[in-house]
Amino acid sequence: MNASQHNADIQYKESFITECSITNNVINMGTGAVLKHELEVSVSEPIPSDTPDEKEAYVKLILDGTYEAQDDSNARCKYHMEVQGAFAAKKTVPDDVFMKRLWFNGSSTLYGIARAKMEVISAMILNNGKISLPMLNMFELLKEQFAEAEKKETQK
Repeated sequence: MNASQHNADIQYKESFITECSITNNVINMGTGAVLKHELEVSVSEPIPSDTPDEKEAYVKLILDGTYEAQDDSNARCKYHMEVQGAFAAKKTVPDDVFMKRLWFNGSSTLYGIARAKMEVISAMILNNGKISLPMLNMFELLKEQFAEAEKKETQK
């Protein structure tokens, strides 16, 4: 299949961790560890770019969770990480198309980067092992996030 016909029309520019805190009360996790993981995605409005024929926007992921032993409630590693990434598109790409690409392709790209960063950081903190965040179906996660936001909005 010709992959070039499915180009996402956005480019990854850069990413950075804006917040990261890990509280580690784990001496030795063992094999019965459970990961509880939450993720929230947000996307900025398009902003002017330094390149005259491009527009840019940011995608932000907020990751929160715990990695804990099932048999010891005190053996827990709690984390919070905020990761932002800048993405660009040609000015000729309509804003609504750009926004859709940011929500899906941008968040998928940034989550892959966040997974790698979490593995490296947690491998340095934990006595043995690391936190391997699960692969996600970003489409379903975003669909659920939008439904929850809409529900909150109608309850106001």
